[in-house]
Amino acid sequence: MIINILNRIKPIIKKLYIKSMDICTYLNKKIKPLTKTTLKKYKKDIKNITSLITEQWKTLGIGLFSFILIYYGLGAAISSKFNNSLDAEIKISQTSPSHLGNSLSYILKSQIDDTAWTPSLPAFFPASVLDNLPNFQLGVKNSLNYIIKQLAKHNNNTNLKEASQLLDYPADIWLFSQTNDKLSPGSAKQYRKAISYIVEFSNEKNKSNRTVNDLIVALDGINKLLQKQTKILEKQIQEHNSEFFDFTSDNLFYQSQGAAYSAYYILNALQKDYQDIIVNSNQYENITTALMLLSKTVKLNPTIIKNSSLEKIYGANHLMYIAYFMSQTQNYIQKIYHNIEQTTDRAENAN
Repeated sequence: MIINILNRIKPIIKKLYIKSMDICTYLNKKIKPLTKTTLKKYKKDIKNITSLITEQWKTLGIGLFSFILIYYGLGAAISSKFNNSLDAEIKISQTSPSHLGNSLSYILKSQIDDTAWTPSLPAFFPASVLDNLPNFQLGVKNSLNYIIKQLAKHNNNTNLKEASQLLDYPADIWLFSQTNDKLSPGSAKQYRKAISYIVEFSNEKNKSNRTVNDLIVALDGINKLLQKQTKILEKQIQEHNSEFFDFTSDNLFYQSQGAAYSAYYILNALQKDYQDIIVNSNQYENITTALMLLSKTVKLNPTIIKNSSLEKIYGANHLMYIAYFMSQTQNYIQKIYHNIEQTTDRAENAN
């Protein structure tokens, strides 16, 4: 029976084999000349393109240079605009009555949400060409984190501790990064999480549990922040003012402006949250002067940042200008919290 079935199938298999061979022969005849023609055409096209590049290399070079110049030059000018306005209205509500908490979240939002986070942008973004905005944003973020650490330690606050840990995350990761066979999230994503923790802190820090000691700790934090930044500037001035090109100076200049930006909003928030204490201590004028000096620090806008030798009569040293304003602000803040301490001690002794 099996032999009969095989005998019947055998002619069918033979016919299919013959048909397949005919198809292969047909395709070979049709495709082979087509391939030769296509290769000749491609070779001719490549030769023409090579000749065009050889003959017109100057025009193509100028065109490419112009494109790069316009893309990076104009693109950087548009995308590298500082978000350093000092007149933003920080709103509070019944659920979030703290000017300080709302200011802390606003400071970070202004650089993460209202402006692109440029320190993490790759080289093909125009904003990555200029280092002014990235350094300003780093100054804002690092100084804000410094104050948050001081407040978290004083209040033993979980939300502020979580926010600080997130702000310690590296600032140069764009969308994600491959580390230890794991994908790490981008910097901006982590900092947005920090904002949510700061908002939680703002919601829990109501009017009833604010103390004079909270104000003194916050003022001392700003004082130490400015002192730290001033020392960095003074070291750069002393060690590098004689150099013909000092490429680090502009980085420090804009980082210092970022620190002053954060300090301005934090000090302004403290003035509103603790208005009664500041007025009763006769410190309203001192705090207004300190805010004015911080405003001048942020608004300094030289065309070229110079760290000229101190011996030059006509050479500007912009690091010295910004260090002076910060040092003066620091003096006023020291006066404020020392006077508040003394006023509080006298009131307690009288009682």
